[in-house]
Amino acid sequence: MLMIPAVDIKAGSCVRLLRGDPNKVTTYSSDPFQMAKHWVEKGAKRLHIIDLDGAFTGSPHHLEVAGKIKKEIGCEIEFGGGLREKETVKKALDLGIDKLILGTAALGDVPWVKSALEWHRERFMVAIDAWENRVTIEGWREDYPFSIEEALKRVEELSFQEVIYTDINRDGALEGPNFTGIKRIVSLTRMAVIASGGITTIEDVKELKKISGLRGIVIGKALYANKLSLTEALALP
Repeated sequence: MLMIPAVDIKAGSCVRLLRGDPNKVTTYSSDPFQMAKHWVEKGAKRLHIIDLDGAFTGSPHHLEVAGKIKKEIGCEIEFGGGLREKETVKKALDLGIDKLILGTAALGDVPWVKSALEWHRERFMVAIDAWENRVTIEGWREDYPFSIEEALKRVEELSFQEVIYTDINRDGALEGPNFTGIKRIVSLTRMAVIASGGITTIEDVKELKKISGLRGIVIGKALYANKLSLTEALALP
């Protein structure tokens, strides 16, 4: 199972939000590049880099930071936040970023998404961000008018191969993941599933590793708040 540290960037700093609320922010580092380097030195093979400013405004602000991390650190990177225009996506691909996370664009039936997937299917992931059974878009600020099941069906029809499922109510809360929701997503889709939101302790990681078909997990605030050791998580059988 992939253990993927989160590097969320807002106003140039590495931060964590509580349940996606931009007014409830904790800053952990003024240098996201060094933070990314730190997690790779601890053994991470993939990083989850989210441009929060891009998610809220609709256009990435920190794409060059992700490109620098890829070029100089060399680990696998999944990047999201504001990837809603074809030209922006092309720039991200040209920077060598391995996986591009599409949320609003993928769920909004944007015409270029289908052609992009036909071109580089293996380099795109889709984000399903949900509050209970309500899927959200536009940086988690707007409800998507379909259920989780319907959203999954629509993105499968576009031929996405990987999905990141985030339980917004758990994200950044250090209250444990939504095991029931994660198991449900895995059972509903043929896509590889990466779970995010609420992972807090090594016991959480052990339980998640028992879920057959779960491809990976994104770990955020627990690492920064020293609730969970990445080294210990990576060492689990």
